[in-house]
Amino acid sequence: MKRIIFLSLIPLFLVNNVFANNQKEHIDIRAARSAANHSDPFCYSLRIDYYPNGQIKEQGCQGHYNAAGISVGNWYEYNLLGMPVRSNYYHPDEFGKDYKITTTYDKNGKVLTKKIYNYDNLYETEEEELNEIPQ
Repeated sequence: MKRIIFLSLIPLFLVNNVFANNQKEHIDIRAARSAANHSDPFCYSLRIDYYPNGQIKEQGCQGHYNAAGISVGNWYEYNLLGMPVRSNYYHPDEFGKDYKITTTYDKNGKVLTKKIYNYDNLYETEEEELNEIPQ
């Protein structure tokens, strides 16, 4: 008799657990839809590419800005040994206020260069180095 009661409680637990997970996913989807209706950039997918040896090659956030799928925030590129080669910070904004900061590293991971550019992919323009972050 105890076995039957115990076994009958398992499906109830599973149904409640699945319902809770569906509710959570439903809330996340609604939040993403709400964010997509605004012009603020947001991340919806972490992207990670690997080398055949298992080391991370590139990682960053695929996001949305004004209904366009683009890179947002920080992206990192690594060599085969896992040392940083380049990092990019992508800041999507209205035309003229958009920018990206590109940092390159030497083989020991020390900063070689740090430059500011317009976010050329966002508005399909020529990449131009900027003297300062646009306001």
